[in-house]
Amino acid sequence: MAPKRETALELWGKEFARAREEAGLSQAALAEAIYISPSLIGMWEIGRRTPKHEDLARCEERMGTNGRLAWSLKNWVPREIAHEWLDKWIFIEEQANQLLSFQTTVVPGLLQTEDYARAVLRDEELVNTRLERQQILDQEHPPMLIVVMAQSIFSQQMGDRKTMYDQLQHLMKMAERENVVLHIVPPHAKVCARFTGPFVIANLDGGKEVAYVEDQLSGRTVEHPADVADLRRMFELFRRDALSSQQSIDLIREMMEQWIPE
Repeated sequence: MAPKRETALELWGKEFARAREEAGLSQAALAEAIYISPSLIGMWEIGRRTPKHEDLARCEERMGTNGRLAWSLKNWVPREIAHEWLDKWIFIEEQANQLLSFQTTVVPGLLQTEDYARAVLRDEELVNTRLERQQILDQEHPPMLIVVMAQSIFSQQMGDRKTMYDQLQHLMKMAERENVVLHIVPPHAKVCARFTGPFVIANLDGGKEVAYVEDQLSGRTVEHPADVADLRRMFELFRRDALSSQQSIDLIREMMEQWIPE
């Protein structure tokens, strides 16, 4: 069997580790110097997470690499075509200050419970990666996540009844956060006839917006300003006919009753 090819992100992580060691720093020492966790640096070094711009800048200042690692992360890693957890979108998602998510088929990945994600993905590596991605919502300065989703999502059973019940309960808990806003579009809304496939729009520093569009086979990153603007207009159109945040939470509470485990 041929050896597994290292990804660009894994190779970048090795370069980061080499630079840290040449600077005479352990993961713990570097983490303490820039006020992050050693485990996060460990994830960077094995190619499982990408650092935020400000964290990497502080690292480079401490290690004396003069922006070399930031340049390679920006210009080298995103060019590689890879699976969900290594795609360019993951890099963008981690840099976003706001995410606008529209879903018609499943609960957005950033809000899925482990059991729900397992029912959707049916692959443990993908499940673990999705759970790791959710950590962006637990950062000190997390992005604002605004979700618009079709009510029909909750009539489709994923896993067993307990999986659905726990997922709805998790959504209610997440909606209590200041950085998470949920809107549900009821099936009688006229806008349902104009629904497109799922997409997410990321707002980055400087006002730039990038989108990620999914279909049955794959996903793609959309950067052309006119295309992203079209998706933004659709998102606002769908949100206009959606229930308010409080009405959506009340509806989720009602829907939990139909999924009470037997």
